[in-house]
Amino acid sequence: MRWILHVFVPALLSVAILLNFQKQAINYFLMCFFRDVGRIKARNRRLQNVHALVGASNVSGWDILLRREDPLAGVDFDAAGHHGDRSTFTMQELAEYGDGLNGRPILLSIFGMVYDVSAGQKFYGPEGKYHMFAGKDVTRALSKGCKTPDCLVRDTGGLAEKHIAEGKRWLSFFQLHDKYSFVGRLEGDRESWLDKLVDSTVDGRS
Repeated sequence: MRWILHVFVPALLSVAILLNFQKQAINYFLMCFFRDVGRIKARNRRLQNVHALVGASNVSGWDILLRREDPLAGVDFDAAGHHGDRSTFTMQELAEYGDGLNGRPILLSIFGMVYDVSAGQKFYGPEGKYHMFAGKDVTRALSKGCKTPDCLVRDTGGLAEKHIAEGKRWLSFFQLHDKYSFVGRLEGDRESWLDKLVDSTVDGRS
């Protein structure tokens, strides 16, 4: 009987862990799929204004779904106030004023950019599936598809290129969303690749 416990209990635990991992992978896949559907819809609406996504009009919906496009191509951060008069938040301020409780807005940050996602109350509010994102920097969490506290930190160290690519798609999603607005950025140095992207976009128009 004892050998059965030694063989089957570890086997059952392994199966449970595998099923949980597969469930998380499926959930993240669906999350990314609906994110990209949202990006396609936002892109199509913005393309009605030929100046909204300069250089991105040759990208098809299939390119986006199959992840063959540069998610930030043609995204104009300057037009959204990236260099304008916006708030600068510390991590503590983001947590205190962006938690969505007691009438406060729901704020989150990705790659140092802070967005008001209060319109997504059903997703990010106290009862929402992603309530843990409110008032947090979600760069690492969304890049890796992780919702645990150790992923909800302002740290991109060790992220693989594929993770950064996913993070860029999320940044594109929030930047182009019709109901979410860019309200400021986190205190401290921004991600160097984002600075270079913005600078090159601005230089290209000057």
